[in-house]
Amino acid sequence: MTAGTPGRRAQALAGSVRRLREGRGLSLQQLADRAGIAKTTLFKIESGRGNPTLDTLLALADCLAVGVAELIGGDDGEPVVDVVRAGSGGVDISGTAVGAVLLRSMMIGSTLVEVVEAAIHPGLFETAVSHGAGAREHVFVRSGRAVVGPVGHEVELGPGDYATYASDRPHHWGNTGTKDAQIWVVHTFPRGDGAG
Repeated sequence: MTAGTPGRRAQALAGSVRRLREGRGLSLQQLADRAGIAKTTLFKIESGRGNPTLDTLLALADCLAVGVAELIGGDDGEPVVDVVRAGSGGVDISGTAVGAVLLRSMMIGSTLVEVVEAAIHPGLFETAVSHGAGAREHVFVRSGRAVVGPVGHEVELGPGDYATYASDRPHHWGNTGTKDAQIWVVHTFPRGDGAG
């Protein structure tokens, strides 16, 4: 190991933390508060002068929704780590009113994230059960009309519309239009609870 190695590692960590923090629109104070660390500690890390503990690294990685390896690895890795090509398949998770394919399932920090491509068939509605404590759905409508949301609090969405809601309770999927509603859904499950 050369004498310069620790300095390069500190600089890689500094650049990585700063890039991730700024990319999420967080100030030094906001990230420090969320991670439960002192602002001066975070300032030293971003200045390349810090020697953070493993607990500090884990707290920062969790708040920034990345793995520790990505946090300390800097920009040396490939910028694109996963590609799913259109029509390349996935796991069929269709229901009565919804034809859906689970494209990808991954852990980001302590959250399980599932990416789903779906079509809600016209004139059909169904109720989905709770996905577990803390689960959320993020829905983006590509085309058509979709009705989504917790039972009793549904909203109708059109092309380009986005909605997010707690999916830790029964929720509806439906389509009031005359053709399939094409949507993308991102499910998030804190600590992997309720996955499925």
